[in-house]
Amino acid sequence: MTTSFGKITAVLLGSAALMICSAGVASATNIINNPGFETGPTNPVTPNDWQYSPAGASRDNTNPYGGSSYEANLNNITEATNANVFQQTAFGTVTPGTQYTFSFYSEFQGASGGIGQAQLEFMNSTGGVLAGSPVFINLPNTTSNFGVPAGYQLTSQNFTAPTGASAIFVSFNATTGAVTGSVAHAYVDNVSFAPVSTPEPASLALLAVGGVALLALRRRVA
Repeated sequence: MTTSFGKITAVLLGSAALMICSAGVASATNIINNPGFETGPTNPVTPNDWQYSPAGASRDNTNPYGGSSYEANLNNITEATNANVFQQTAFGTVTPGTQYTFSFYSEFQGASGGIGQAQLEFMNSTGGVLAGSPVFINLPNTTSNFGVPAGYQLTSQNFTAPTGASAIFVSFNATTGAVTGSVAHAYVDNVSFAPVSTPEPASLALLAVGGVALLALRRRVA
C-alpha cells in the first residue's frame, strides 16, 4: 500500500510540475531601451534611447560583454569632469509599488580620485524627480583584469517604485577628480530594469490543487 501511494504521489507531483512549468511565471519585461548598446545614437536623438555626453563617452566594440557586439565606453581623462551615458524611459513604463531589479555589467578603472557610478532616479509623469532619488551605486573597480571580458562584474539591486512613479532616469558616470592625472574609465553593458518575477496565479492554483489531491488520496489509502 505504501509503495502504491508513493508511486501515485510521484506521478501527481510530476504532473503538477509539468503544468506549473507550462503556466510559467509572470514575464519580467526589461524597460531599458537598447540595453546592450547594439544600436548606435541617431541624429536627431531617438526618444528614450541612450545619449552620450560629453567627449570621452561613446558606444563602440572595444570590449563588449559576453556574446554582445557593442558596449558603452566612458573614457574620461579630463580632470574635474564627468563623461556619461544616460537614458530616460518612456512615461508609463514604471508601476508604483512594484519591485524591480536594476542590473548591469561593468568594468571600471580609476586613478587620482576618479570614480565610476550608476545613477538611478524615479520620475513622475511630468518628469519631476521623486523623493529618495537619485540613488548612486559605485562601479566595482576591476583594475587587475581591466580590458579582459572576464573582468566584467555584475551589479544587481532591487528597488520598489515609489508612489507617483511613472519612469526612470538611468545614467552611468565616469567622473574625475580636480587633480592632475585623475582618470575614470568604465565599460558598461547589458543594462536591465525589470519587475521581479513572481509565479502567475495559474501556477499557484495548480500547486494548491495538487496539494488537496494528495491529501485526499492519503486519507483514502489510510
